[in-house]
Amino acid sequence: MIYEETYQYLLRNVSSTEFDTCLYALLHSDWDGVIQSPLHMMARGVGTTEKYLRQIIHKFTAPQGSLKKVFVPVHQGEDVLYKFNLGPASNLGYNRKTDRYCKKYRFFYSAAFKALTIHGKRLLLMGAFRMSVLKSEEVLFDYHEIVPDSRSPFTRQRLLDAVAAIHDALGHIVTISFASRTFSKKEVLVFTFTEGVLEEYKENRAERTLLRRTIFNSGYLGHINDSVCRELERVGKYIFRSFLQEATNLSHDIQKELQKLARFIYSHSLKKFGQALPANKQLLLAPKQASAYLSKIMYNETLEQMIKYAHQAESIKSLLERDHFHRTISEKALRREVNDLEMDEHIEPILRKYHQADFIRHVLNDWCETWLISRVKTVTDEFRAEGKRKSTEDKQVAAEYMARIRNDTYGQLDRLLTLLLQFGNHAVAPDVRNFPLTKKKETLQSYFAIQKERLDVLSISS
Repeated sequence: MIYEETYQYLLRNVSSTEFDTCLYALLHSDWDGVIQSPLHMMARGVGTTEKYLRQIIHKFTAPQGSLKKVFVPVHQGEDVLYKFNLGPASNLGYNRKTDRYCKKYRFFYSAAFKALTIHGKRLLLMGAFRMSVLKSEEVLFDYHEIVPDSRSPFTRQRLLDAVAAIHDALGHIVTISFASRTFSKKEVLVFTFTEGVLEEYKENRAERTLLRRTIFNSGYLGHINDSVCRELERVGKYIFRSFLQEATNLSHDIQKELQKLARFIYSHSLKKFGQALPANKQLLLAPKQASAYLSKIMYNETLEQMIKYAHQAESIKSLLERDHFHRTISEKALRREVNDLEMDEHIEPILRKYHQADFIRHVLNDWCETWLISRVKTVTDEFRAEGKRKSTEDKQVAAEYMARIRNDTYGQLDRLLTLLLQFGNHAVAPDVRNFPLTKKKETLQSYFAIQKERLDVLSISS
């Protein structure tokens, strides 16, 4: 999407080729806003040389006064890619109810559009943005909205030249005419787009390309069709949105950490999914089963990360509670090597790190619980709604399914407990170190016992 922030920037701050570079970036950015294209592909897509594109990137990555950097360098392995830094990242960070945006219409990427002057591009973007917001293929502007004063990029002559150029290059897409309002007699411009243009837009496939590349690099060399990709992406979007929703109105550091964590869990899970595919090729014939398989992998990864953050929080907490840590600071204070303010400044970053780790632990724990409950709930809900039509065999299958979820969960918790005992921070007491896992297992044992009773009762009553 071309969001309001990007729209305003394009109307005021770019050259013609820079305009096309921003549009290319929007079409090829992943969910984190990272442009998934090497330099030579980007130059070809924009329609310029690599040398000139490097100059544009140099401008976009440099501070621009009060404006944001347009591109932010991102290191991915040995490659340096760029994050497009205007507006929400991709299609995950916007609010459907409040955010205004323009779709990436196909004509934006045509040779005819790229050949327009910057004034022609800006004028057509204005019309397209309003068309997208109003969902109408006929929109109008008061003249003063386009030429508000002498400081405007547009003069009347530039406006007339832009209209003429648009008609010459893209007259089959849009016509722009001058008219006047009936009562006020104020001059207006009317954009009339060809019927159907409103729905002729390009979809961003960068994340799908990244998905296929991740699975390919994990060892599966076959093709992943679009129906399977859509289901796998749906699972990925869920974890991104879940994490980011929890971080709303919180510090930028926590939001950034949760976004990085969502990307790590999704990418790492896709690698494991790819490694498992050669022995499970039937998943490619059943998109829903493929997404369920990936979802289970993501649950295990999230659970593992939750334990890591819980352990990190406990380690930081133990540091803050250690007598010698406070004694050392107090002794320095007595010798006037640090004052009270400096003591606070010394401890504050550690406290902040503890609260961040503890908050993220809660987010991951809630996500895992929601995931597990949703899997078990499908079984009990199905029996509650259709119990009388269930056969004895169906009931046995349901019981085995629930037992499998329970045993898999216990097995994962036991594995993590072994790792924690072996590699955890030995400065933390064993009972404290193991508490998150033992407590979670106790809670789950109670939960599964209750669900088994409910399933037994429903089986008897039906």
